[in-house]
Amino acid sequence: MDLLAPIFAVAGIAAAVGPFALHMLRRAPTQQMPFSLVRFLKVSRPKLTRRSTLEHWPLMLLRILALLLIGLAFARPFLRTVTSQDRPDAELQSVTILIDKSASMRRDGIRESVVQKVRDVISDLGPQDVLSIAEFSNHVTTQISREQWHTTGSGERTALVEKVLEAYEPDWMPTKTGRALRTTAEELLQESSEFGRMTSRRIVLITDFQRGSDLDELKSGEWPAGVAVDLHIVSPQKRGNVGITFVADRRADRSRVRISSAGDTEEQNYRLQPYAADGSPIGAAIPITVAPGQRRSVLLPAADKDLQAAVAGVELIGDPHPFDNVADLPETEEPIADIAHIGSADVNDPESMRYYLQRAFDGNEERSVLISDLAPGDNVLRPVPGDVSLLAATQAVPANLLPSVRKFLENGGTMLMAAPDVAAVTSIREFLPEITDVAEADVNDYAMLSRIDFSHPLFVQFAEGKFSDFSSVRFWKYRRVDLQPTSEPQTATDQDRSRYTIAARFDSGLPAIVDFHPMVGGRILLLTAGWHPTDSQWALSSRFAPMLSRVLNLADPVTREHVVLTVADQIFPRDLVGTENWAVRFPDGTTMSADDVAEANAESLQAADLRPTADNDPPATDPADTFGAKSAPASRTGEIVLNQPGRYVITGDTAEGEHNVHLIAGLAAAESRTEPLPPGQLEVLGIGVKTSQDSNHTETIPVETNLSPEQLSSRELELQQKWWRWFLVSGLTCLIAESIWAAAIHRRQIAESV
Repeated sequence: MDLLAPIFAVAGIAAAVGPFALHMLRRAPTQQMPFSLVRFLKVSRPKLTRRSTLEHWPLMLLRILALLLIGLAFARPFLRTVTSQDRPDAELQSVTILIDKSASMRRDGIRESVVQKVRDVISDLGPQDVLSIAEFSNHVTTQISREQWHTTGSGERTALVEKVLEAYEPDWMPTKTGRALRTTAEELLQESSEFGRMTSRRIVLITDFQRGSDLDELKSGEWPAGVAVDLHIVSPQKRGNVGITFVADRRADRSRVRISSAGDTEEQNYRLQPYAADGSPIGAAIPITVAPGQRRSVLLPAADKDLQAAVAGVELIGDPHPFDNVADLPETEEPIADIAHIGSADVNDPESMRYYLQRAFDGNEERSVLISDLAPGDNVLRPVPGDVSLLAATQAVPANLLPSVRKFLENGGTMLMAAPDVAAVTSIREFLPEITDVAEADVNDYAMLSRIDFSHPLFVQFAEGKFSDFSSVRFWKYRRVDLQPTSEPQTATDQDRSRYTIAARFDSGLPAIVDFHPMVGGRILLLTAGWHPTDSQWALSSRFAPMLSRVLNLADPVTREHVVLTVADQIFPRDLVGTENWAVRFPDGTTMSADDVAEANAESLQAADLRPTADNDPPATDPADTFGAKSAPASRTGEIVLNQPGRYVITGDTAEGEHNVHLIAGLAAAESRTEPLPPGQLEVLGIGVKTSQDSNHTETIPVETNLSPEQLSSRELELQQKWWRWFLVSGLTCLIAESIWAAAIHRRQIAESV
């Protein structure tokens, strides 16, 4: 009998000495009791003998036996056996080659290794063996079934395998290794008896075994004892990898990407190149340094103001494996924003708010901003244009402009009112019925902002500690605006009131910035103080320009609303566009409509009705197979699986007209974690594995050279025999018997002493 962990057997033997030593000990008196009758007697020492006797030696042997059995159990004993090389003709093995085709397998050199591994496995098969070949990423796809292999002549089997190898191409899906192994093992156990009596069932797993592989499904339930796994790890020509992913960030108006470097990457310096919708580069590449095993986030501008071009994506340059080096970003709108202004038109007067408004937007890095004055000073008032992004008012709104302002709000526009006096607030009170009173506030020396709501969209970008200090902004004057308390509407009059949120207050507790959502529509941001020098130092603060840029982006977002998903996610186009008449355009330019899915469903159902049924027949063809691997798989229930990264556009014809929904599918971030897992990872999960790796891999695997190819490895033998269970049960049984026996002896001693 051999041991996998002999150190535990040694520990058990050492522990067995303990009961022997304890049974040799005798209890000596620990206290002396003086008696007056013997106080005059001469003290003499008791005679000692060297003779020692064991007390309760059967109990001692039981304890020693329990410790020895438990030590042997942890030592994992097994019996060495050797299988015969000559197998009877009636016996055969069933082998399933499971090939990884996930996105990480797109690295250079891996495809060639996969082809060679498959050929090596095929060459070792006997003529009586049964083979099947399947590919997996997010799901398992059978390429050669056992029925095909069994019915194909021996001379044609090589051509059948070569056809599969020629068509092999990795997809963009994540790696669900655990699900694939579990599914394949269940299929092997359910084989039909028509292939004869199986001597062994074996899965040959060919994969890069990267750290991003999902093995979670192997953690639940035991692995089937009759299925062995041969793990063949393939490696790229050059190790290491760096991936880039889009990160949604509501705190910034720009796009954020995350660059992650695998732990075995050698290079550290890279470049980020933004590109336009047509693929042309925008601006100069951005240098970036990422250490191996680390990740870094980078903010990118949404548009290039000089080139008037929107940033559609970013590419990482410098990584030898480009499969995950491109990230599509939410598509930007027209990089030119139009703002209408009501107030003084003198852009050269430093005492006016118009002066600071112009300079704040001139420094906008994301897009060009054009400001048009609706009251230019020639006594001609211009109505609010319908295509403006934002309406800024720095004085009272003339009565003649109120109708166009109302229409602007009804169309969902945003108005910024920086009130320099009470009249400015009063001029728009017809849109804000919850304002009960307006007056000049009493200010002693100066006022400061207090109780800022950093969860509000205006201030969320200032939430970090180094940006959240507004104590340097001082206000000399401001308006006191009294508001009705907000509550749930109870009457029809309450329904007419607009909703509002106080984004910031002065240190007196009075509102400083109020965000209104009028019942007429749109949005009104009310600043109860101006930013010109007469009222405050607001325009001189470093937070002034970012605040106005944030207001502009709230009024006219620089990016379209996109749904950002991950490759392998499922979508329901009907629910997204609200109609049964929809079409999806994929990143590669192909399209799929609801009619295409319905037609594929009909064909698959017709094929299922015509073909004979049997217990061992494979399931009916799914519409996903009808469209092929290059298009998005669709099911009978109408969902579509996003099977490639890039932009998707879902178009639906509704009663109101054409409705478009834009989607961005990014590569799963786990696919960029390409450093290989330890070869023993599957063994940790309870699977007996025989492992081999490419010679160009930097790690080596110890091989038991004293075993012949037909002899199972020590770990496989131990997993099959599981002697440790019997030793552990026997040891625990001895402990239970010892406890009962010791308790009986203790009770007897107590009874004798009474």
